[in-house]
Amino acid sequence: MTIKMLIVDDEPIICQGLRRTISWETIGVEVVGEAYDGIEALAFLEHCPVDVVLTDVNMEGMDGLELAKELKQRFPQSRVIIVSGYDHFEYARQALRLGIEDYLLKPVNIDELMSMVQRIGEEIMQERKLEDEQEVERTRKWLMGQLQQRVIDQNEDYIPLMMTTGSCSYWMIATQLSDYAEWTRRSSEEMRREKRNLWEISVDTALRSSGLETVSFFQHQNLLLSLVVGTQSMSTKNIQGILSGVLKLSEDLDLHASISRPFHSSDQIHASCMEAISLLHYAVLSSLAPIIFHDEELIFKRSHRLPELIVWEKNLIHALFQENDAELRQQMDEIMQEFRESGSLIKEIWQAFQELVIILQRRLRAAGIDLTGYLNVFHSQEIDLLVHNSYRAMESLLRAELESMFSLINNSLTGKNHWLADRVKSYIEARYNKDIKASEVAAWLKITPNYFSILFKQKFGKGFAEYLNEVRIEQAKAKLSETDDRVFEIAESVGYKEYKYFCSIFKTYTGVTPTQYRKLVHST
Repeated sequence: MTIKMLIVDDEPIICQGLRRTISWETIGVEVVGEAYDGIEALAFLEHCPVDVVLTDVNMEGMDGLELAKELKQRFPQSRVIIVSGYDHFEYARQALRLGIEDYLLKPVNIDELMSMVQRIGEEIMQERKLEDEQEVERTRKWLMGQLQQRVIDQNEDYIPLMMTTGSCSYWMIATQLSDYAEWTRRSSEEMRREKRNLWEISVDTALRSSGLETVSFFQHQNLLLSLVVGTQSMSTKNIQGILSGVLKLSEDLDLHASISRPFHSSDQIHASCMEAISLLHYAVLSSLAPIIFHDEELIFKRSHRLPELIVWEKNLIHALFQENDAELRQQMDEIMQEFRESGSLIKEIWQAFQELVIILQRRLRAAGIDLTGYLNVFHSQEIDLLVHNSYRAMESLLRAELESMFSLINNSLTGKNHWLADRVKSYIEARYNKDIKASEVAAWLKITPNYFSILFKQKFGKGFAEYLNEVRIEQAKAKLSETDDRVFEIAESVGYKEYKYFCSIFKTYTGVTPTQYRKLVHST
């Protein structure tokens, strides 16, 4: 089965070039059409759905971001890749928030584009395969599957039998293990199965022992959903009290729980389920009780503010390029502390980290760091918030990401320092008497000025200007010792046009003026 793709660009020659010059068939992709603006692309999709839309961001009329927004609403099954001629983070931020799969800058690297499309195609095929497997599983577990579909998919054909007997109140309860990612790291699959079994039995037994009817099922390895039926005299507070006795599964394993508002009709079950799951996200806030229910005082009045990314970016870049592991750890501690103090949810932290990593990647590329083979966990548009459901899990993910960047920078700097030192020395020795600048040397080396500055300081332990002054002063000292040239002539011969400036620099490096130095040398 092939992946169908539509190419959108207001320059026909670019559309045709992308379509005809790339061997799409080698990665299982069929380009089924071209469109020259957003409106034409939408019209095409009305009669010919596609899997992937590759679109330029800068087009007349409906631009690429507007098109992407329309696609997400009208054709959500289509993945979107944005191509932009502008290296502007705001475009990336908007694309990220629209759920766009990826973002490329012109001129497009063909290998990178093909790799990206191939990866997306593989994800689509995997999703199709997973959907088929899930459909088979639902058929095998028809009875429980009906409840799951009703809760999750709102299947109108199903009404639970226990919801048709008399006048009752209903609740949806969601429970999960706290800090699940850490627990999975130190537990076996067999142990996890045993704990899930204990977990389900404990919740159901506690509820049934209190005269409630309940049906529970795992929607996820770390999410147990329980439909609870009770008399109208039962309250949410009563259920909270019942659950409080089962939240400690073992010495080092705790449960968090959330309870939806009571409802009285089967057609409200889906909304109540989503409410319980949504409330569970607030369990990460340590100021809240381990059992969360709809309470505006606790949840909606939290002090929430996301810290500025630009401050983090500068501090992290400094630590990364200085290869200062201690500073990097300190920055991570401060970042996570800010999130805790701001009352941030895991999903909000994940989005902030995605944006931060995009900024850091751009800075690495601008510095000439090769990102080939770099595995970016934050590249994905989604994260399993039920697994990574703690601040510690988020911190571990970002630490791993920064350590990967750290390694890339270290390898890049180590590999380039040797050849750079010899070439820069030769360049300066041949031109020290001219008005040379770091940007000129960087251009000669065919690297960016920023990257040159980093490499230079790593190798020589000082900045370019300081090193150049040292070379010039050493040359001046030799001429003061070996020739009778006048001081202003020597100054000019080693690259200083201003006599007074030369004297000032000379004294800074030697502690004496040029004239004093000559006298000292000749007197010995």
